[in-house]
Amino acid sequence: MNHLGTWASRLALASLLVGCKDDPAPADAAVADAGSADVGLDAGSADVPAVDVPAAVDQGADAGVASDTGRPVPYNGPDDWCPGRDHCRATGDNRLYVGAGRALINPTLVETQFEDLNGDHEWQRNEPFTDVNGNGRFDAFWMAGFGNARAARGIHDDLEVRAIAFRYNDTTVALAVLDAVGYFINDMDAVRADPMLAGLGIDRVIIGSTHVHEGVDTIGLWGPTASQTGLNREYQTLTHQRVAQAVRQAVMALRPARMRVVQAAPTDAMGDTRAYVNDTRDPVIYDPTLTVVRFTEADSPQTPIATWINWSAHPEYAGSRNDQISADYVHWLREVTEMGDAARGLPGLGGTTVFVNGALGGQVGPGGTRVPGADGMVVANAGLPKAEAAGRNIGRFALEALARDGVDIPNGDLSLSYRTAPIAAEVENIGYHAYYLTNVFARDLLYFDMARPFDETNVPWVRSRVTYLQVGPVGTVTAPGELHPDLWVGTRDLRWSWGQPPLTPMLPNSPDLSTAPAPPYLRDLVLMNPGVRYAFVSGLTEDFLGYIVPTYNFLLDPVTPYLNEPAGDHYEETNSIGPGSQRFLYAPMESIVRWRPSP
Repeated sequence: MNHLGTWASRLALASLLVGCKDDPAPADAAVADAGSADVGLDAGSADVPAVDVPAAVDQGADAGVASDTGRPVPYNGPDDWCPGRDHCRATGDNRLYVGAGRALINPTLVETQFEDLNGDHEWQRNEPFTDVNGNGRFDAFWMAGFGNARAARGIHDDLEVRAIAFRYNDTTVALAVLDAVGYFINDMDAVRADPMLAGLGIDRVIIGSTHVHEGVDTIGLWGPTASQTGLNREYQTLTHQRVAQAVRQAVMALRPARMRVVQAAPTDAMGDTRAYVNDTRDPVIYDPTLTVVRFTEADSPQTPIATWINWSAHPEYAGSRNDQISADYVHWLREVTEMGDAARGLPGLGGTTVFVNGALGGQVGPGGTRVPGADGMVVANAGLPKAEAAGRNIGRFALEALARDGVDIPNGDLSLSYRTAPIAAEVENIGYHAYYLTNVFARDLLYFDMARPFDETNVPWVRSRVTYLQVGPVGTVTAPGELHPDLWVGTRDLRWSWGQPPLTPMLPNSPDLSTAPAPPYLRDLVLMNPGVRYAFVSGLTEDFLGYIVPTYNFLLDPVTPYLNEPAGDHYEETNSIGPGSQRFLYAPMESIVRWRPSP
């Protein structure tokens, strides 16, 4: 490890590094259509190869605790699971209960106006602003996801936290997802410690974010400059309280439920997904499968409770020049699935829709898409109209798929289980080091001595967590960041390229697919869990640690790693914990999915 080894150089990086890429390429810059390849994947019933899955039973020693060698333990098995522990002995009435809750997390905007002298939609220090409170500072809310200094100038639609709670016998799990670019584990712990959740009998609170690029900076990376945090402490506290509020509401609303599920990939007649979503990083491999899980009252099947939806796409259809707070396509997806589309004669599902993003790593999102608007014309440019069109389209697809192909799950197949494990990850990204040192990021580091020079024996680590959750025949594993889809579905089956060539001819530093991991892949492993017929990744859940990039396709600039990206498709490496992201973040996901409790 010899990447700019002094703290001074790391601090210098903080003035140069930025967050995500600029707006994705428009549709005419996308890879040309490769024809009508066989893309008839049955996303719910994969032909899973027969492999042994070791039931690695252990007692869950804490990850992150230094071993007798003095080194951290990246993963050492689950520290909790249900049923099977003292607090969840599988006693009860053998019925599934479901409840839902929601709360607003809109910021209170006070200072929004400035004179954009150079028309870049970002505030520079020489640009006059309206100083409402007279303190001499531009007290804007900074929008996350693209470059620095994007000040929010209004609220277009609500930012929310949505929660769904499950109970089966004496096991209770709550899942909450907020409209944010990401949420650190320390923020999640603050939610779990909120007194309003005390006494509710919740065994596990799982928290994630939609990864919206048009909301408030909840990580710190997108402040007025690269060396100044974008965090607003009061807003962060508000999110803690509102997540807890939504979780409490969901648990208090628990009632017996029935379950209907569908999985389908939104494509055109030729099997092309680019009316909805695309992937613009080589290899072009992604999972556009939409999972819709509807819960209604057991004794009144027309009375809605909640709808749990998973789909993989960056919520950045509104683009980097948007200055209005928005949940991006997620807002309209939730609105259409709940309220329907009267113009199309589609009734809504009612209840509360809880959306969880999936394996959106790489550049899975709007890049190169041809999203049709309400009039059938393609919305070519990034903006709120494109975000609305994308959300409404995928919402309509969800309603049609559930009505046409949804499967009602028999009561005998309803169940609830989870297992969860603490992990520790080494952070080699020197840009991240700079952000920690300048308090751009607000989270604790492990095994790191500020008084000592940086070398191979003094590298920051962070704690994190992975969880496997199963509700009836639906199994999901959490990803503490943006999982690259080739770690989810693999590289061997080119149907996951959806008619496009997986590699761009003559692209520099193109990946060598012969060195990619062999099956079984993570999706296969989830489907190998007893009773699972529907599998998905819950992305950016339990933590947010950037892109989870596969080792075979991880490449850094040899001169200025993490500051500049090498030629080809290698941006994501600059916003990852480092070349160990597969080892430290993906491998525990695989391990928790493989793990089985002792009989």
